[in-house]
Amino acid sequence: MPGVLTLDKDHNNMSKFLNRILGMPVELQNRLFRYFTDTLGAIVTQAKRSGRFDLGILDLGTSGETVKRVKTWMFVRKHATGTAPTELHTVHVERGMSWTEATEKWAELTGAKEGFYLSHQIRNNKHTAILAVIVDNGVKKKSESKKEQMYYVYRPNTGLQFRQESLAELEKKYKKVESDEAQESWIAQYDASVTTCSHAYWRGNCRNVNMGHDCEVGLRRRTYNVVSGSVLSVWSRVESVLASKNGTHNNKMQVIRLRTDDG
Repeated sequence: MPGVLTLDKDHNNMSKFLNRILGMPVELQNRLFRYFTDTLGAIVTQAKRSGRFDLGILDLGTSGETVKRVKTWMFVRKHATGTAPTELHTVHVERGMSWTEATEKWAELTGAKEGFYLSHQIRNNKHTAILAVIVDNGVKKKSESKKEQMYYVYRPNTGLQFRQESLAELEKKYKKVESDEAQESWIAQYDASVTTCSHAYWRGNCRNVNMGHDCEVGLRRRTYNVVSGSVLSVWSRVESVLASKNGTHNNKMQVIRLRTDDG
């Protein structure tokens, strides 16, 4: 019927779909894939905001963080074939980098562009201090542009960052300084990040905290409540309790894998 769209019987055949795309002009192919990636990005962003985004298994203590068990509660639940224990652990994860650790790392550096940097931008009368370490990928080129030279970035409140930055990006946002120039900014953020989130530190206040909610953005010490043992028997109940809490996006349970300092 004219004007009525119907799905092809093989509409869910991915191979056929991709083959049809290959028959399109390259410009249209690029537009279509751009539409796909933009849509996917929007869906992921919305899922993160609503707390429905599943990151998979979260590893703690495998990237240099210090994981300390603070408290443990044990519960015994009855089920059809007997009883099973369920434990609730409260753990603190320290992920920052102290000034002592930073200077020890800095003392090992030999590159001309490696070392401490301070941000050009001043927020709330404060500079951002970072430590940049060149990425050694084992491949040496005679000449690399600033965009090709990649660096690991360490921050006082969150330690080693997952995202590497190019030298061009670093020099655009920061200026290289001596260690004594970075010390004050580094220590100030490290000390404050125990209890002060990034919003309050850089802006002077945090909307979530002002509304009476917790905010752990940028904290170097984060608190996790980990359920172990007979988890499936309490999963739906715990998740329903989390979902009933207003003003928080952390309303979804996640599988976690960790190793504490005491093993």
